[in-house]
Amino acid sequence: MTEREAAADGGRQPAMTSSAARRAYEQILEQLVSDEVPPGTWLRESALAGSLGMSRTPVREALGRLGSEGLVRLERHRGAQVVGWSREQIVEIYGLRAVVEGYVAAVAAQKISDPAIAALEENLAAYCEAIGKGRRGAADAAALNNEFHALILEATRSDSLISLLTGVFGLPLVRRTFLRYTDRDLQRSAEHHRELIEALRQRDSESAEMIMKVHIRAAQRAVLQHEQFPDGPPAT
Repeated sequence: MTEREAAADGGRQPAMTSSAARRAYEQILEQLVSDEVPPGTWLRESALAGSLGMSRTPVREALGRLGSEGLVRLERHRGAQVVGWSREQIVEIYGLRAVVEGYVAAVAAQKISDPAIAALEENLAAYCEAIGKGRRGAADAAALNNEFHALILEATRSDSLISLLTGVFGLPLVRRTFLRYTDRDLQRSAEHHRELIEALRQRDSESAEMIMKVHIRAAQRAVLQHEQFPDGPPAT
């Protein structure tokens, strides 16, 4: 786990205890992201250990980490089942995010400090560097995206909003979908971040709220395009 990833998820996730566990985590995560193992699939420690060419101990630790992130559901004596979401759940999650995070952006525009804007600009620069690396930079880009939204939340200086939204940016659905973004999706996301920073710099609450809502709804469209559903073709 990188320092940025730890910061973005509030340090709640334990670091991998070995390089083998980290490697197992990354390889299994790649299988989840690529839909090599679709939602509902059961992952077995012994089979994964054999396919990855390692012992069961690092695989068990990797599955525990994925379980704590909500990407798999752990069940004793059965293994780990890949989690999936329905269209209705996705629309509900992102609909709520659009409303609440739009409001957060509006409040932040009224209260944000110059150092906070500078931190957002630094984050955007690192984000653009990460997405320029393609798949190699995907994990760092995901963490930086979480950090960007967390910085805007902190800028509200509202304990109630911070308490309400803490942990939302690391939702398994958000993380898994972000890791599936195409280059076009990532460039669009970076442009939205750039526009948000400018609205915040201008202390323009109305524009900040509108841009954030567009940003979240664009993410929803990407989810519906990339997520596998058992009941028919992806929605748009």
